[in-house]
Amino acid sequence: MERKGRVILIGWLFAALRIGFFTYAQDSGSSSASGESPIVNPDRTKPCSFRRQLLVHQQEVRIDPCTLCTCNNGRTSCIIERCPSDGGCPPREIVIIPEECCPQCPYKMVVENTNILYEETFEFSEGFTKRIRFALDVEVDKRQSSRIVRGTNLWKLSAWISPNEDGSGQKFSLEDQVFNYSGAEQEYMKKRGSRPWQWHELRYTMNFQGGTCDDYKYFCVKFDEADEPDPTYELDFTFRPVDDDEARLIDCVPLGELCTSATSTEYGKLLGTFTNTAHGVAGTIYVIDARRIWLRGFSYDGQGPDAFFYVGSTDRPSGNGVIIPNENEQTSVLGAYSDRNFILTLPEDITTYKWFSIWCRQAGANFGDISIPANFVAPAPLDLGSFGFDPKVHDVSATKVTILNTKQVKFTNLVYDGQGPEAFFWVGGGNVTMAGGKRVPHVDDNNGVKLRAYTGEDVIVTLEGTDRIFNFGYISIWCALALQDFGNAVIPADLNVPPYVASGNPSPIMPEFPNGKVLKEDRFHICWKVDEAAGTLRLRFEGTVKRDEYMSFGISGSQTGTSMPESDVIVAYIGKDGEAGAMDYYLQSRSQCVPTNGDGACPDVLMGSAGAGATNDVTLLSSRVNRGITTIDVERPLAAIDAKDKAIALAPTYVSWAIGELNPEKRVSKHSLVPRGDVQVDFSQESSSCPRLALPAGDKDVTPWVIDDLTPKPAPEVITAHIGPSGGEQGYQGIAGQVGWGIAWYLNGLLVPELNVQRNNIYKFEIYGGNDNSTNLANFHPFYITSDSDGGYNQKTAKEKEAETIYAGPTGGELCNFTSMADPKDFDTFEKYAETLNKTCPPMVKPGILEWTVDPGTPDVVYYQCYQHRYFGWKINVSGASQTAVSFALMVALLALAVFNQI
Repeated sequence: MERKGRVILIGWLFAALRIGFFTYAQDSGSSSASGESPIVNPDRTKPCSFRRQLLVHQQEVRIDPCTLCTCNNGRTSCIIERCPSDGGCPPREIVIIPEECCPQCPYKMVVENTNILYEETFEFSEGFTKRIRFALDVEVDKRQSSRIVRGTNLWKLSAWISPNEDGSGQKFSLEDQVFNYSGAEQEYMKKRGSRPWQWHELRYTMNFQGGTCDDYKYFCVKFDEADEPDPTYELDFTFRPVDDDEARLIDCVPLGELCTSATSTEYGKLLGTFTNTAHGVAGTIYVIDARRIWLRGFSYDGQGPDAFFYVGSTDRPSGNGVIIPNENEQTSVLGAYSDRNFILTLPEDITTYKWFSIWCRQAGANFGDISIPANFVAPAPLDLGSFGFDPKVHDVSATKVTILNTKQVKFTNLVYDGQGPEAFFWVGGGNVTMAGGKRVPHVDDNNGVKLRAYTGEDVIVTLEGTDRIFNFGYISIWCALALQDFGNAVIPADLNVPPYVASGNPSPIMPEFPNGKVLKEDRFHICWKVDEAAGTLRLRFEGTVKRDEYMSFGISGSQTGTSMPESDVIVAYIGKDGEAGAMDYYLQSRSQCVPTNGDGACPDVLMGSAGAGATNDVTLLSSRVNRGITTIDVERPLAAIDAKDKAIALAPTYVSWAIGELNPEKRVSKHSLVPRGDVQVDFSQESSSCPRLALPAGDKDVTPWVIDDLTPKPAPEVITAHIGPSGGEQGYQGIAGQVGWGIAWYLNGLLVPELNVQRNNIYKFEIYGGNDNSTNLANFHPFYITSDSDGGYNQKTAKEKEAETIYAGPTGGELCNFTSMADPKDFDTFEKYAETLNKTCPPMVKPGILEWTVDPGTPDVVYYQCYQHRYFGWKINVSGASQTAVSFALMVALLALAVFNQI
């Protein structure tokens, strides 16, 4: 009997351990398709017993590739996927994929026709660029094509400008791949009816270069298989047009007769943008004249060991070229450039060469090049012939009139008796009349009184502001009182003259600034110099800022006070890598930049669809750091160049300014210093002095606040998530090592604590991050749990999204946030700073509910973040499985052992 009892108890012991192991294994291995595991049932719904598994309400489990079962309040129902009866292809071609329910067939795509969906008309000129949006409709032969085609990098869409209706002949402005990552992998699925297979919001930049208006007749595209398609499961993939007629893949639409042959631009004649790039090379080259070129927005990472500006006359870039001295007239190895503008001088006439390259001699490599067409004609001054009537009026005559550049006209040997009562240099369009014309101010007209007499002098007239010579049809000496023309010269429509360059190359020597204003005592001064003749405003940013800390200054978003939203500002900085930057920004709202739609504080060039055509209209002139004071000189036009710019008024003007940290993408994060009240600057002041900035005291070391970890119990205990101030250097920046937007997550009232959780448990969050994304993304902060330490999934590219794993969320809820008027720098602990926090919530606020089941496969470290913006949250530490099942098994086992010892 004693032996029998021992055998029975040993059986109990193993049964108890088996129960514990089975329960644990079930917890670990029966997770749902949605990534949730059944441990805790926080509500009162009924679980399901299914195939020796306990499922919670709405938990899914896949029995096999074709069968998906779901628990629904105590009852389990299953759905079985049905496959096509014919298999979709001949039996010999069928491929069995273990992960798929239905047999798979090789992919076939047979295209009937390609159609551009585009109806916009616009005027354009030789040498200019035009960014367009269009859609594409591809008609597929459904009888010969597969039911479905999916994968990555499947499709290619090339685009060009053609002189011929069928797209033949020379291809101008050829772009090999218009599709972005998601466009190239767009899935095809055969559908009932005639629903089209389309791509929308495609973008293409037309560069009207290398040809004439006679060449720019049609906009053409070709839809094709990508160079290296990657279909799912590595299935065979064939692509062809119906009847193998390649014309079915091509479509062209006419551009109309809206082209003009004017080739003068603000920066010269467009030569092109860099292609075949490496090492971050980017930018555009404009030709000033036969020997000078203007690089605009030039970037290069400086990592090439032996790279130079190169030109050559071989068919393609090679070492058989000539070094061009850099902007400082030196032939040293190129360093790093970031969005720089500067002028280079060629050794010989540009028509001598066939290409311009960033060439590395040591590696024998081309880092980027621009071709020089054989028929290229460089801008040059234009002789308009002699000046004056016969017989003469008031003795007006000139040997010749020459258009020197886009802003200046020279009268050679000018004669005038000075007797006209209100005679001036005058420009206008069409016929020479006062209507539509305007005075060109000149030092010789006595501030608008009248022109003095000339007795055979050479006189240069410079247009004011943003006026350019190609905006007008004539230049004359006109009497405004008598409405009388004393002499005129007609300006041709097809100008190809050099651009106006105020001072040759932007000088590394800092110009003098006669005017200035103290924005923050001993912290930030702004100085300026207006050049009305050149139509420019030069600004000096001077501040006691650190590297990777920006200074911003510009025109307020309101005409009646200082307002940051809708401000047009310049952001200037020197990064930790020593590289200076100056960017044109538009502050759409008080939030982080969202490049896809331009919301938030965005550089003009990242405004997306909200800033179509917006450009960076700021030129970095020079920068330096001396004894703790950062000085950056920039230049911008007085006029508004694009829709996101504000013109500089020569009158008292409300301005916005700020100081703050750059984020890792070198874009602005939330400011740490802004004006308190309205600030005005009078740009018309004759002299207001530019005050010196006091030398800063040494920086004080900042110690990050210590935030206690948060180790919550599983549901039904609740973790609250609110938005609140980030706490600056002591707060989020010091804790997470990232520069945020000035706001961050608070969990249970703690600023970005580390969260400790265990696998196989369910955790419940109440989210108060804001759920309205229709108008103001600054108040839209869905909470989610992710593998990525930065967050901001909604801002990322398709490739970045593919690399990220989302474990829970996103969930929003109504906005309920913490606010504080205190300066975090005044508090040495978070506990003291927390006493200044106030919670702002709408009445009867409703949170979003997020329940996260921590799967067995969850990594040891994941992150809670904001789905819309980057740099809001911090880490979650994930440890071993829940001990509930093991503890129960151990208790039974110990009880069995105790009884065993008594027998």
